[in-house]
Amino acid sequence: MSALLLLLGALLAGVHSAAAAGDYTRSAEPAGAGLVRFRFVPVAPSALVDVHYLVNGAGQQNFRMDNAAGTWTKTTAPLPEGARLDYWFTYEKNGPLYDTPHFAHTVGGGTTPTPSPTVPPPSGGNGAFPIVFRNDTRGTWSDAQIYVTVLGQVVPGQWSYLKPDGTTARINHLAATAPGHLVKNGVNYPNMSFTLARAATVPSPAAIRGGRIYVSLGSPMYIPVSPDDQGWGGPDLRNPADPNADVYYDWYEYTYVSGEVAFGGNTTQVDQFGFPMTARLQQPSSGYDTTQGITRTRAEVMSGYAAAVGAAFRPLQSTFRITAPRSASAFLPGGAQASYLQAAVDQAWAYYAGHQFTLTRLGETFTGRVSGSTLTFTKNGAGPFTLAKPTSSDVFACAGALASGSDVEKQLGAEFCAALNRGVALDPASWYTPSAYYTGAAKNDYAAYFHGVGLNGRSYAFPYDDVNDRSTVQILGNARPPAALTLGIGW
Repeated sequence: MSALLLLLGALLAGVHSAAAAGDYTRSAEPAGAGLVRFRFVPVAPSALVDVHYLVNGAGQQNFRMDNAAGTWTKTTAPLPEGARLDYWFTYEKNGPLYDTPHFAHTVGGGTTPTPSPTVPPPSGGNGAFPIVFRNDTRGTWSDAQIYVTVLGQVVPGQWSYLKPDGTTARINHLAATAPGHLVKNGVNYPNMSFTLARAATVPSPAAIRGGRIYVSLGSPMYIPVSPDDQGWGGPDLRNPADPNADVYYDWYEYTYVSGEVAFGGNTTQVDQFGFPMTARLQQPSSGYDTTQGITRTRAEVMSGYAAAVGAAFRPLQSTFRITAPRSASAFLPGGAQASYLQAAVDQAWAYYAGHQFTLTRLGETFTGRVSGSTLTFTKNGAGPFTLAKPTSSDVFACAGALASGSDVEKQLGAEFCAALNRGVALDPASWYTPSAYYTGAAKNDYAAYFHGVGLNGRSYAFPYDDVNDRSTVQILGNARPPAALTLGIGW
């Protein structure tokens, strides 16, 4: 679970209200020989507009529209006379993405509005809410090829998985030999997955802690359960024999307890990027409606990565994923890149041996100086506290010296972790200035890239990426259920 979800009330910035009805004009018009031209004109300039449509209720198509002076258009392939199109648009407005209602068009006929399925009706007032899985793979993967596996603690200390009808069951190692179990490389696994063809909308439990929603393409996830039924084994990116090594997967993580803990969740690249995902969280009663994630195609992300990062980071890319440095053996002790950021760490510690360190943020001031390998500091005059010099691996993982000691020492450790990953450690005045991030040579190229392709410049690309609210986290300001969480599964 991401660090930010332990601080549910701390970061409520970046909240956007729902779009107004007058945000756009749109049409679907005959374009000759069975062609239909979709037209979308936003009132405010949009960075992107996508059109989605089904032909006679099936075969969803998703296309990025073409922009000419603020008018977005896309023309279909030839369609049979009388075919019915159900279509809608996704458009960017000041950062977030918004879905329009659905509309209908008959090839050779006209256009009429139909009810929007974007926000399913509330689920009975019991604190549950719908999770909507939207197939945005542009026809590459059918609903029957998209698998969902949801794990979390519905009861504290007890792990459960979510069934397609919204009920939950405790994990059970005996399910590995039950009817319908999974087998890979001669090993049995419990079958805790379901496909979108079976259920594309599923009620979330009214209470779930440490929730992880795995989405996999072409295969379910192979997840072992411990013999005492107290734990489960997630994918191991450092183990080439892991059963999920040749599976396309990604995930969303969240925590929520109705009436007690506000919903908090996020897409993540902390460990890897498998394929693009978006997450739209809606709660009309509070005006909350935000979308985070990546809307680019997988091919665009993969090709862009190879061109953008330095040589040390390129081997992190493979057919199935891009592995984060903190999860890659090359950047761990003993690996070829184990000292990649060590010179930057040494430089920072040498600088603060000769200069006073002062960081003021969020109404708090940290002041100190390095002696030997230790930064001794005060917080708002209280202390002293200490922060040991981290290794390069500590920085990428936000671990070791940067996650040790008292709560105050961990606070400053998180700040240094973020500053070193972002390449601004020598200038505390820029630690809370996003425009200064990733501009120097000594930085986390992986994180820099995913902030560049994420909506609103946001990504969870290292464990303390929530420092200064730069992550994809979504937190409601109350403990009521959201109206819906919609996960867009891209390709």
